[in-house]
Amino acid sequence: MPTRRSVSMALGLGSLLGLSRVVPAASPATRPLDGGPPSPFTFTPFTRDLPLPPVKQPASRLAGALPITGLPFTPGDCLHGIAPEFSTRPAQWQRHPLCLYEIEQREGLSEIIPGVQTPIWGYDGIAPGPTFHCKLGEPFVVRFKNSLHHPTSVHLHGGHTPAHSDGYPNFYIEPGEARDYYYPNFAPTLPDGSVDIGDCSSTNWYHDHAMDIAAHNVIMGLAGFYLACDELEAQMIADRVLPSGDQDVPLCFADRRLRADGTIYFDPLDHDGYLGDIETVNGIAQPRLRVERRKYRFRFLDGANARYYLLRLSAGTMVRIGNDGVLLPAAQAASEILLSPGKRADVIIDFRNAPDTVFLRNHLEQDSGRGPDGDWDRPRLLDSPMPLLRFDVVGPPVQNDVAVVVGTPLRPYREIADSEVVATRRFRFHRSNGAWKINDKFFDEMQAEATPLLGTAERWIFENGSGGWWHPVHVHLEHHQIVRHNGKAPRSWERFKNDISILGPNDVVETKLRFRTFQGPFVFHCHAVEHEDMRMMLAFDPRSTPAPEPTPIGAFFP
Repeated sequence: MPTRRSVSMALGLGSLLGLSRVVPAASPATRPLDGGPPSPFTFTPFTRDLPLPPVKQPASRLAGALPITGLPFTPGDCLHGIAPEFSTRPAQWQRHPLCLYEIEQREGLSEIIPGVQTPIWGYDGIAPGPTFHCKLGEPFVVRFKNSLHHPTSVHLHGGHTPAHSDGYPNFYIEPGEARDYYYPNFAPTLPDGSVDIGDCSSTNWYHDHAMDIAAHNVIMGLAGFYLACDELEAQMIADRVLPSGDQDVPLCFADRRLRADGTIYFDPLDHDGYLGDIETVNGIAQPRLRVERRKYRFRFLDGANARYYLLRLSAGTMVRIGNDGVLLPAAQAASEILLSPGKRADVIIDFRNAPDTVFLRNHLEQDSGRGPDGDWDRPRLLDSPMPLLRFDVVGPPVQNDVAVVVGTPLRPYREIADSEVVATRRFRFHRSNGAWKINDKFFDEMQAEATPLLGTAERWIFENGSGGWWHPVHVHLEHHQIVRHNGKAPRSWERFKNDISILGPNDVVETKLRFRTFQGPFVFHCHAVEHEDMRMMLAFDPRSTPAPEPTPIGAFFP
């Protein structure tokens, strides 16, 4: 159990190129931004190196078919064994050995601010947690043990996984217990039975999803990267089209607010959305990263509860190669990257002709949990953009670097045809008497509002009926294709595969999605995590036969 260390002194005044992040002391009566007291520390940014989460190593690898029970894990109680889908997994799930992992959710300490010991909750005691790397067809079983004093539930965000292992909100891991999650790590199929290579994911993440308390669990640190690679992407790496190794860097952006004793401030009664006044990358405030003059791949993740980011470079431009979990059909030029909570972007930055110092900055003005100031087409920008990360560029340009440029083909994409769509559903995200609802309903974990048929496609229309609030809508199990955003063609990066649609004030987003492989229950919800906790979430339950709607969910196995 970590010891909480009281910190009462100021921590090193200073500035760097006029960009130091100074959080002024304030009286308890001060109520800035989202209503919380300001963090009472000052520090000099860009004095610490960017931390990279360690790569998680399997406890063991097993080949061949296995029974549901009797897996050679460390002895101990587990809420249930491996998911039942494992015993009947098809041949394409068995191309690689089964990898067995163990992760402990436990308390730890982190220096978010230099010299301040902050208690956190982390996977293996660190935040972000360790990074998973998997190959397509290489199934994982991950035993998550909960050594915290709070229930948890783990969601693999962007994964195509059984409901048993999706992190349904009340499939809790109670304190002192463990739960096995089965991740097949495979691509779903198209209507003709072929593998949907356009749905092979790259950049996913795992995070807490426990009903009513996910916001607190996530703000305390329960999140990590889950990176996948299929044969197509592996070949692009082997052919030196895409960077790899030390040139492939995950970046998790999140904001935090600290109390005077160094603990993380969180108000469970504030349902608007958490905003911090300390900007972190991979868990620490405003780090630096030393890079060579070559191309790097960065996997951007907005791991914040309610903070949005509009990311731009102080010099140069980016090439976008992926949106959410999936690579784009071709690389696109990107002068900026918009991220909502939960959203990801794969980008290439070419440092070959860069100055010695380059900053990655957030340009978006946001002073409340409602969302960014302005709207989707006219966001309000900061007068002084906030630098999040400093790149220190060294050495001569690297010759014969990777080949990716704007227009480089990446991942084939098959559009969902209108002829495949068998139903249309409309979901209105709105506020009612200070609470969050979808279609005037709160989340009921025992009832499915939709029971789509497996093997079919549907049109889902998301409507923001809550005035000036923003809602990033996340759908579990399947990626969706955005057809129209406010009646217009979607932006170039969002018109292919998404697992989050960003609803700005009064926005309407029309999507199409397929339902494949797994019966429910699954959920879709607002990914502003306080809104999710306050029941802006509904369940859907894909079925193999028609069912009335709404209906009790069909396979409830906590």
